[in-house]
Amino acid sequence: MRLSARNKKTLLEEIKFALEKMRSEKEPNSILYYFSAVYGVMYRIFNIEYDSDLVFAHFVISSTYNQINSRIQVPDKVIQLPPNLFDKLIETTEELLDAINSDKNLYEVLRKYTLLGYVIVGNGYYLYQKGLLKI
Repeated sequence: MRLSARNKKTLLEEIKFALEKMRSEKEPNSILYYFSAVYGVMYRIFNIEYDSDLVFAHFVISSTYNQINSRIQVPDKVIQLPPNLFDKLIETTEELLDAINSDKNLYEVLRKYTLLGYVIVGNGYYLYQKGLLKI
């Protein structure tokens, strides 16, 4: 990701703040609320300083948010939230922060977000139940 020092600093500070709030919350809705700040700051930054990696990260992270939020808003008697889903969401966001701070490729972190969103849809939950999809 190629961002100016100022925008990278803003991105890192916002993700750090969101993580602090996510860690302090116990309720899924509250954790998810603060998680939304991660893709929110990306959106604001790429409108100022375009970077295709930032757009890609925004798309994956906002999609993960939407999938989890949809499942929380419309619970399903069959498809359950894995008990460690929100711990993994926080852990993956910590990995994102580290990857951005260290100028690492974001692919592996974004892949993890994709699985966190996929595990709570029909086929993803089926694969999770079979032990094939691990988060």
